[in-house]
Amino acid sequence: MTELPSFDRLLWLAENAPEKLDALQKQLSQEAIAGSSQANQANLHGLLHDLEKRLALCKNSYQRCQVVSNLMFQKLAILNQVYSQPNSFLNNKADVVVLRKNSRD
Repeated sequence: MTELPSFDRLLWLAENAPEKLDALQKQLSQEAIAGSSQANQANLHGLLHDLEKRLALCKNSYQRCQVVSNLMFQKLAILNQVYSQPNSFLNNKADVVVLRKNSRD
């Protein structure tokens, strides 16, 4: 796994080479996803894609920090709800609708 540079190096990258900092962030994210269980990888890729789209709209590093922080707190709130009310979570099931292909001869 790629080693995280020192804080001073990360600060220098943010100020002088933000594209290299973005590349490092993407590389570390991909490595973290690859190290997770196979069942969670699709969800994590979707979450990362959503995060990258949100971060692309940010104009400065403070906005980026706020976006990541908000997303993290949303996920922690969901985890807290599942932990404190597991029956509510387990009883929440989706209705699956079977779609049939129309076949015309």
